[in-house]
Amino acid sequence: MDDVVQWILEHVDQTYRKGNWAGRGVLPAIEGVDAGAAHWRPHPEQHTIAEITLHMGYWKDAAGTRVAGRPWTYDEQQDWRGVPATDQGWSQARTELERAHQRLMQDLHSLGTDRLLAPLRKTEWETRSLRTIDLAVDIATHDHYHAAQIFVLKRLYAGAATLSQA
Repeated sequence: MDDVVQWILEHVDQTYRKGNWAGRGVLPAIEGVDAGAAHWRPHPEQHTIAEITLHMGYWKDAAGTRVAGRPWTYDEQQDWRGVPATDQGWSQARTELERAHQRLMQDLHSLGTDRLLAPLRKTEWETRSLRTIDLAVDIATHDHYHAAQIFVLKRLYAGAATLSQA
């Protein structure tokens, strides 16, 4: 396997499973989150941890589909969606995220060096043409961004619980 492809695989997986120099990753972010925290909405316009988790899975599937060269179309209904506000719903969201990550890793693993710099078909919202390598690195950045949001929501939830007990 090419060194650059190996680096991409390690970067995407490490950012998801543990994090990198900039902060902790997705799995550490959702670790210890129960259904109450996962479905808590501190403000009507704020996404829940469960919704963010499903959103990350959606975009992992989108990225994997695109880097593999399969057709993909944005589906707003699938992007930001929820699951039942139950233990089972939260479990479903975590399972969907893990499965999407595994599919993404399989799609990235199939890359050859020749495809890394190949341009991807431009979508209607992209302002510039992306190459396969751009999307592969950007999905790790996307994970990191949302992991940070989850850490903040966890702290807010813990603080709200403390205030309600006072």
